[in-house]
Amino acid sequence: MRGDVEDQVLEGGAEVSAPPSPTRRVIFLSHANPQQNTFATWLATQLAIAGYEVWCDTTKLLGGERFWSDIEEAIDAHAIRFLFVSELESNRKAGCLRELRLAFEAQEKHKLRDFVVPLKIDAFPFSAMQKPLVDLNIVRFDENWSKGLATVLKLFERESIPKSPLAGPACVAEWYARQLDRRRQIVVSDEVCHTNWFKLRLPKKIGFHPFAGSAESLEKRAAGFPYPHRIHGTHLITFAAEPEVMEHFGPDALFKAAASADTETYIESGDKGLDIASFDAANMVTDLARQAWEGALTARELGTFELASGLAARFFKNGQLEKNRAYYRALRGRRAFRQVVGNKSKRTKEGQKVPDGFWHYALSASPQILPFPRLVLRHHVIFTDDGIKPWSKPERMHKARRSVCKQWWNKEWRDRLFAFTSELAKGGKSLSINVGGGQVLAVTMAPMSFTSPWTYFEDADDGLDETREIELIEDTSPEDDDDETA
Repeated sequence: MRGDVEDQVLEGGAEVSAPPSPTRRVIFLSHANPQQNTFATWLATQLAIAGYEVWCDTTKLLGGERFWSDIEEAIDAHAIRFLFVSELESNRKAGCLRELRLAFEAQEKHKLRDFVVPLKIDAFPFSAMQKPLVDLNIVRFDENWSKGLATVLKLFERESIPKSPLAGPACVAEWYARQLDRRRQIVVSDEVCHTNWFKLRLPKKIGFHPFAGSAESLEKRAAGFPYPHRIHGTHLITFAAEPEVMEHFGPDALFKAAASADTETYIESGDKGLDIASFDAANMVTDLARQAWEGALTARELGTFELASGLAARFFKNGQLEKNRAYYRALRGRRAFRQVVGNKSKRTKEGQKVPDGFWHYALSASPQILPFPRLVLRHHVIFTDDGIKPWSKPERMHKARRSVCKQWWNKEWRDRLFAFTSELAKGGKSLSINVGGGQVLAVTMAPMSFTSPWTYFEDADDGLDETREIELIEDTSPEDDDDETA
């Protein structure tokens, strides 16, 4: 019957395997690549530090001298224990299943006892594992990696697994230094680095429209004014012109002659007559830019999710774009696309996948005027049940995002930013927003960049396969049901 190693092997009176053959000394670590690379690398280095000779495809051989020709020979002739990281991907990937088959064949061929040791590292249910694993003793890493490691080390000690004189902390330190040299090496070479800053071109003039009535009356009557504006006392501050103001307020509105100023001068110096300091003037223009941006996205009927920061994350609704794709010009000029909306599923504790709404790539915007006008765009992922209305529970949103976006690396976020902004500009170089008075606020839809005299070789992590529809799958944990009904 299946059970945990800590319960069945390490408790007093438990049966211990016979002393291992001296010709076998390699701990073979099998896992899904790249999904469990982080865990596998951590475990391999920890075992090597403890003195064991261990093989993992992310580290290769640690603490020994490689003398076999292929993986099949390593498992068949040299492995003393076969550790199988048992989770969703490893239980269905062809490469992992091949290694597992080779391990069971070696176990039967050489009459090896307790050769295969499954490691449970997440909420993937026992019942969904490969059938030969279900009845084996399983080491639990799903609650605490450190506790799982301690269990493995106790197991190896009780079973007299031999250590290697070549293993230890120095071995791992040397391996790490090699990785830095090979994969993170700094190189003298110009590299273009893209930011999340987008240049703003502000309208040249800003107007001050003095209202003859009370400030309260002005604020009420300004509701629904279609252009960005701010109320300062009894003045309506806006980029719009007098005819546009009168069209909204009506002929009975009592406005005195309007004044105007150069926008840049207003930001730098404020307005002494209205007792507006330069700091407040910059904040007002920042707010006008924010209103213009939000108004443009509302006109495009994008969805909205209010963030805890007070900003709004804006997203395309399901079906707004053909195949939920946004097109853009990639870094080398070729036309490419990125999916910005897709299906989301949730895996039950029994391992079944059930529909759980939609995911939406989203952006929030923070206009910043000083020291130069720019729009700062930040990434988000929003979830909906119907493709339109965001989930109401922030905790549910946060938990889902952490679960399903683990394999989104820098390029996944960056390219979606490029695609989203290109779609807003409809393929153009900038987005021009009408702010009234015959003026526009223009946002350059290519991010600002700078050239670094240094670059480095980065880890070659596999990204998402953008040629297929991207479905995000959330794995549940035992606590999830409580969270949903709280």
